[in-house]
This record gives sequence, structure tokens and C-alpha cells, in this order.
Amino acid sequence: MTAEPSTAQSSTIGAPTTPRRTTSTRDPVRFFARRLGVITVFAFAVRVANVLWWRPTTDIHSYHNGYYLWGDAYYYHWQANALAKGYWFVDPFRFSIFGSTHRPSSVHPPLYTIYLSMWSWLGLDTVTWHRLASCVLGAAAVLVIGIVGYRIAGTAVGLLAAGIAAVYPQLWINDGMLLSEPMAVLTAAVVILVAYEFWRRPSMRWAVLLGLACALATASRSELSLLFPLLVIPLALLAKGPDRKRRLQMAGAACVAGGLLLLPWVTFNLLRFEEFSTMNTGFGAALSAASCDETYYGDRIGYYADCFQGPWPPPSYDESESDAVARKDAMKYIKAHLGRLPVVAAARVGRLWDLYMPGDTTRLDYALEGRGRAASWIGLFSYYLLAPFAVVGLVVLRRRRVPLLPLMAFIVIATIAAALFFGNTRYRAPAEVSVVLAAATGMVAAWHRLADRRSDPVASA
Repeated sequence: MTAEPSTAQSSTIGAPTTPRRTTSTRDPVRFFARRLGVITVFAFAVRVANVLWWRPTTDIHSYHNGYYLWGDAYYYHWQANALAKGYWFVDPFRFSIFGSTHRPSSVHPPLYTIYLSMWSWLGLDTVTWHRLASCVLGAAAVLVIGIVGYRIAGTAVGLLAAGIAAVYPQLWINDGMLLSEPMAVLTAAVVILVAYEFWRRPSMRWAVLLGLACALATASRSELSLLFPLLVIPLALLAKGPDRKRRLQMAGAACVAGGLLLLPWVTFNLLRFEEFSTMNTGFGAALSAASCDETYYGDRIGYYADCFQGPWPPPSYDESESDAVARKDAMKYIKAHLGRLPVVAAARVGRLWDLYMPGDTTRLDYALEGRGRAASWIGLFSYYLLAPFAVVGLVVLRRRRVPLLPLMAFIVIATIAAALFFGNTRYRAPAEVSVVLAAATGMVAAWHRLADRRSDPVASA
């Protein structure tokens, strides 16, 4: 007689083929759930400690300690407060300074702003409360990452992945920054979870859920709209079981479901701006920030700088028209320096993955981005520790015939976005989910390999 597989192994997609002893044989699911709950609470405590103790909110900009509201964080905070008062996505700068509610704004997609506005509506509308709200997203992401790890590789990988995500600085730094990355990380984890469930049980229901999950991710960061061509459609067409017609139907259903969820926001933007605008009006500004001599030839090659050459658009222009001016200015520079573009794109990607000028990128992260000096350096070395194990983990998952597409899609999207705009550590935040899951898989596989060698005298010899 052959032994029946344990509940934990049978519920995972790519569990190890060699049986492993578990701490609890009575109820492995409850064993996993309890420990994952503890890790999630710990992850929330780490993030709260960062917000209230390590980097409390201050009124003075400093990259050593303390958190100062500015830039995109200022945008999210004040637009959320305006939304809570019933003003639908207006210019937060004019709202906070002049009380103006007449100028529409969609520099960023809406999901993170909507989330923060719920806290503002409850009266929790200060900078610190909004930072704590982001900590809730970060802890939720840790929970989902643990579930994904459990589903694809078993209990040990699930708990280790959650543990890594709980303390990994490149994740919790974002949760205290009042930026959209916590929402992007959470939605990325949800997308990966749903993608693997769809692969495991391909059906129209899971296809629709996958499309909706990708739409939510797109509503947090606009470049994640690439999930539809890079993940949804290929995963549906490669699904095992359904015939070709059914696979095409599932791909179409996923895209339609995602499109319908995004349609109200896209329609809203099309109706209120002069220039054609869909998800956001920040494309030109982002392109302009990376298109000048300083980012093509100078010390900040591959990063961003104050590149706009002017003249500044008239005050009467709306946001879409001003963005069109910035886009035109950037395209003019890019066309005049096309021969330099491949080198710059390589530098951008190198900065994103800390393969090119990592020390300089880290310095800019805390000097310009305000990510905190100590936290940024710890994050860099933590990433270097995880990266080799992540490569091993991808190989292990491949050998177990676990599809890599849900993990690799976010890595590819982050790389494309960096090549087009600039290399910034926080821009790889959604891809950090893939790094953590792959690294946890690689670590557990390495530990099992080492344990097997120690227990086998012949192998040791």
C-alpha cells in the first residue's frame, strides 16, 4: 500500500515530491493558518513601529530620520481628503492651498486614493493616520503572500515567504511612505494567487476573477495594465484541459471583465479632460523627468531629474494639456538623442535591479525619495541576500512544473517600465512579491537538500 499524501501537499500546486515530516499531523491547514496569522500580526507591528517610532511624521525634510510629506505622497493625501468631502479627484495642491475644487486631476490611478479617502471619511485624515492605513495594506499583502507560497510549494514555503515579506525593508519602507506601492504590492499578490488558482482549475469563473484582479492592480499602478497581454491572455491560452475554443473564450472573458471594471474611471477621464486621457495624466511628466543631459550623460544616468526645458504651459491649461506639453518636450529630446537611448535604457534597468550603480541609487532613494538612510541600505543588502535564492527558487518551481508566468510577469513589467522611464527602487515593488516567493522556495529547497545530504552517508561521502 502507498501512503496517502497529506492535506498540505495535496492542496499545493508544486509540493516537493519527496515526503517531508511536518510538525503537526492532525490538521496541517490549521497549523499553517495559525502561524500565518501570527506572522501577519508581527508584520503589522513592524510597519506601525516604522511609522510611529523609527520614522515619525515631521515638518522638516530629512533623509536621516522622520517622514516628511511631499511630492506624490502629498498628492495622494490631499486628494483623498478632498474625495472624502465629496470632491471627485480634483487637483490636491490647489485644494490644500486655496481650497479650490474646480480643477480635475488624475496624475495617478484611483485605487489608492479611494482607499485613503475611506479613512478620511471616518475622520482619520492626518498624515500619520494615512500612513497607518498603508500599514494595513502591507500586512494584508504579507498574508496573501503566505497563502500563495503555501498554494504553490507547501507549508514551509508559505510561512517563510510571509516571514520574509514581514521584515523585508523593500516592502515595509513603502508602507510608511504614503505612496501607491502598498496597494500595488497587495493587488500583485492577489493577482498571483488567482492566476495559480486559474491554472490549477481553469474555468470561466476563475478567468473572470483573474481579469478583475488584474484590473484592480491596474487601478493601483497604470503600468500593470500590461498584465492583460503578458499574463492573462497567455495563461488562458496555455491552460490545460479546455479545448482551444474554450481557452479563447476564457481569455476574452477575463479581458472583458477587467475592462468593465476600469470603464467608469476611463470614461470619467475621457469626459473631463481636453486631451485624450485614460488611466492617468502623468505619462508626459514621467517621460520628461528622465529626458535631459543629466539623465542621459550625467551622474544621474538612468534615474530622474528636473529635466523640463519649458516654456511652462499657460495656467489656463488643464492637466491633460499640461502633460501633453511635457510629453512633447520629452519626445523632442529623445528623438535628438536616439543613439544614446539603448545605453540609457540599460542603465535604467540596471538601477531598477541594483545591478548598476547600486550605491548611488540607494543614496538617491533616501536623499530624493525620502526612504530613510538606514532602511535603504538595509533594504539593498537584504535584496542581495534574497536574489540568489530567488533564482534557485525559479529553477525549483520550473522542475516541479509550476508555471513561472504569474511570477515572471511582474518582473518583466517592472523591467519594461524602467526601460521606458527611469530606474527607481520603489518601481519594482510589485515584482518584489515574485522575488520573495521565489526566494522562499529556493531557501526551503536548499535546506531540504542539505538535510538530505546529512542524513544520507553515501551522498555525504
